[in-house]
Amino acid sequence: MDKQNATSTHPSASVAGSTKTPHLPTNTTPTPGLRYQTPSNTRESTPASVSHASLRSFRSGTGSGYDAQSGNQEASNSHSRSNIRRSKQSGAASTRSTGGSGGKDGLNFVAAVVEGRGTGAEVGMCFCDLKTSEVILCQIADSQTYVRTLQKLSLYEPAEILVPTTAVDPVNSKLVNIIKENMPGSTITPIARRSFNDTTGLEYIKKYIIKEGSASLLLGIPTKYFCLAATAAVMQHIEETRHAVFLNHSVRFKYQICSGSMVIDCATARNLELTTNLSSQNDKDTLFGILNETLTPMGARLLRSNILQPLTDERTIQTRLDCVQELSQFEDRFYSLKASLKTLNDVDHLITSFIQVPIKPSVKHSEQSINHVINLKHTLHALTSIAQSLGSCQNRLLVTIHQLLTDPRLEKFLDLIDEVIEKNVVLEKTAVGIRHQRCFAVKAGCNGLLDVARQTYKETCNDILDVTNRYVQEYGINLKVQFNVTMGYYFSTTVDQLGGSEVPLIFINVVKKGKSLTFTTLELVKKNAKINDSLTEVYLMSDKIVSDLSSNIRGEIGALYKASEAVAMLDMLLSFVHQCTISDFVRPEFTDTLVIKRGRHPILEKISSSAFIPNDTYAGSTNTFQIITGPNMSGKSTYLRQVALLTIMAQIASFVPAEYASFCIIDQLLCRICNDDCIELNASTFMTEMKETAYIVENAKEKSLVVIDELGRGTSTHDGLGIAFAVCEELIHSRALVFFATHFQELTTTLTAYHNVVNLHLEAEMTRDEGQTPGILYKYRLAQGSAKEEHYGLSLAKTLSLPQNILTRAETVSLRLTDLQESARRHSESNRVVARQRALAQVAHDCVLLQKAAKRMTGQELAAALRDVQQTVVTHLLAIRREEQDKGKNENKSTKEDGGGVDMGL
Repeated sequence: MDKQNATSTHPSASVAGSTKTPHLPTNTTPTPGLRYQTPSNTRESTPASVSHASLRSFRSGTGSGYDAQSGNQEASNSHSRSNIRRSKQSGAASTRSTGGSGGKDGLNFVAAVVEGRGTGAEVGMCFCDLKTSEVILCQIADSQTYVRTLQKLSLYEPAEILVPTTAVDPVNSKLVNIIKENMPGSTITPIARRSFNDTTGLEYIKKYIIKEGSASLLLGIPTKYFCLAATAAVMQHIEETRHAVFLNHSVRFKYQICSGSMVIDCATARNLELTTNLSSQNDKDTLFGILNETLTPMGARLLRSNILQPLTDERTIQTRLDCVQELSQFEDRFYSLKASLKTLNDVDHLITSFIQVPIKPSVKHSEQSINHVINLKHTLHALTSIAQSLGSCQNRLLVTIHQLLTDPRLEKFLDLIDEVIEKNVVLEKTAVGIRHQRCFAVKAGCNGLLDVARQTYKETCNDILDVTNRYVQEYGINLKVQFNVTMGYYFSTTVDQLGGSEVPLIFINVVKKGKSLTFTTLELVKKNAKINDSLTEVYLMSDKIVSDLSSNIRGEIGALYKASEAVAMLDMLLSFVHQCTISDFVRPEFTDTLVIKRGRHPILEKISSSAFIPNDTYAGSTNTFQIITGPNMSGKSTYLRQVALLTIMAQIASFVPAEYASFCIIDQLLCRICNDDCIELNASTFMTEMKETAYIVENAKEKSLVVIDELGRGTSTHDGLGIAFAVCEELIHSRALVFFATHFQELTTTLTAYHNVVNLHLEAEMTRDEGQTPGILYKYRLAQGSAKEEHYGLSLAKTLSLPQNILTRAETVSLRLTDLQESARRHSESNRVVARQRALAQVAHDCVLLQKAAKRMTGQELAAALRDVQQTVVTHLLAIRREEQDKGKNENKSTKEDGGGVDMGL
């Protein structure tokens, strides 16, 4: 039997497992202690953000209509390769059953996309969440790569995308091809071009939009022709396919602009594993999974939205950080708020149940309407509890959330419900309990015929108990009365109760499962039919009373929308506070320099079974381009991801795993890490690599953070090196913050001609055991300078089962090539000139920093600092002189070794 259905375990005849009394109450009021549980909604991801005027500056980064205002590194790094995933999880945050993952809710979205026919890429979009009935509009003047259009689509992940038939017939447009390539999980549905009508779209908005706050939207939206056209297409499609309509002035429309949030494209979100894990189906091993300690579906949706679109308004970020800090300082308040949020169901889903009605009325809709009212009553009590816990907060964002949760209209809703619904009705859990609740929820005396129908229902239920007792006495079988939604009431017993005898002929529809027997009788079938007839009358007569109540609530539904957004914001902030309490996180600062002391990878730290080795990061105007070298598996990819993930965490107002962290506001995050073939698109590793690289080069700018891992390894060595060098030069000129991991050691010398290039490496050592077998010891620590050529590949190959002659020959050729390369490098006069220039530039830079700091230094401190600068100058000059002296020796040695030609013995 379906486990959601109630089952009686009392040995005597009873109704639905009631062990206290076999009969229903004699009056028409509900039994005290009735409980009911609404269907759980655990996989929803619709972004939510606080839209009230007083909360606009604290928005979620979706860009919806708010006014945006605006030394020495300690060597230690990331712990393991970024694509390593362990099954063991130490402290990984689990997704709450009430909150859902928030990452797989695209099935709830229907979107429409339409492009202007002019020369510019003007794109209008409309997203409708079928679960929450939220409609999001946006119109974007996009680039030819449609980066912002794709960002919006990847944020909501719609199951169905509507496009005009002219965009696919006779051939797909460029926009449609790009959507198909980047959104493989969405179905593209062509519909008639006439459905994309901006006039019809504006009429839909005026008809359905909630009155409160509609003036500002209706003032600017009439000129947004493309998003209005998309709105018309979505609304018509919903009416035609779902056979449901929205009630007038009950839908929340939001127009989102694209400013005020960091741009993260689809490939970057995938490579950084923000919401989806690349190597497993366990989405807990993502940034969203690690940070998600939310307790409501609204909070989970808002968190996911923020991770994919981090804020760029520093004032908003600081306000959120103040909230996190305040909530983390008061333990009692924190746990009180968490306890209140646990009792809250999906408010957005509840709102939808009030504003979305079927075209044809039905008994099922009447039946569900009573459930929705009781659910609303429970929700309002939970909101009151949350508001009481927030009463003493000082932060202005928390004060605003408190004001929204104490809106007088919410209290008015409770009064309206109490006038119609019994006060002692609470959420029920069992199937039969829900049935009783629907029957007796409305107060007695509201309708005489309703009371008569309920009396009939009650008497018939008591008749079933009497019939059961009669069967028990007549046949000597200990029967249990059970209930499920499909069968209604039925009997059950065990084979042992029959004592080897056959089931009496009066019992029909006998089903045996193991030692359990279930069956019914013609008399019981008739009683169930009579009960169903009585319930139908109850629902239909209750419907008028409940409909009037729902209409009164709908008139002020805007208060519930605001309360839902306020709760979502609070839930997300409490999730950040939870991370602070269980982990060693610090509050980030925002300056013009990226400085992270002993930073840690937020995901690997949680899932790794061993201690994570922290790392330092420093990037400012003098070192915007950082080259990271090191052998395979030394932690380069992990370090790159770590910098990007910590930046995202800081800009969503989360504390970060580090001892100290300072960030500069990033407008765009560009990432190239994975090297995968794409069979579906017939794209090789190199083709995929070049497409993503071209996108990065085209879009990188001064306030961008660029992360590139081993560019050029998908083709030949010389071609890869040439491409990597050219791309590096272009990114150096862009002034973006770039972290570039590579195995091309040539880049570490040739690119040093640029003053803003820094060489770093992940440390590793060659080791030998007692048997003199070579090996590699990875330290996972970041250090200054480029990695030395230690032939790590040969050492690793020697630990495997390759034949000795192959290993010997490989070592001979490798060492000879290394000698030739070193000889050519020492011959290069330009390298020595660059070395001098870099030395002088470094000294000049140190002097400028010393001059700025001199005003805050004592005489002794200044003298010590001057001595340090002097020592640095002497060290650089001696190094240049030694290189000059070695030049002649190396030339003579090289001439003798070359013997007038190149001989590798090949």
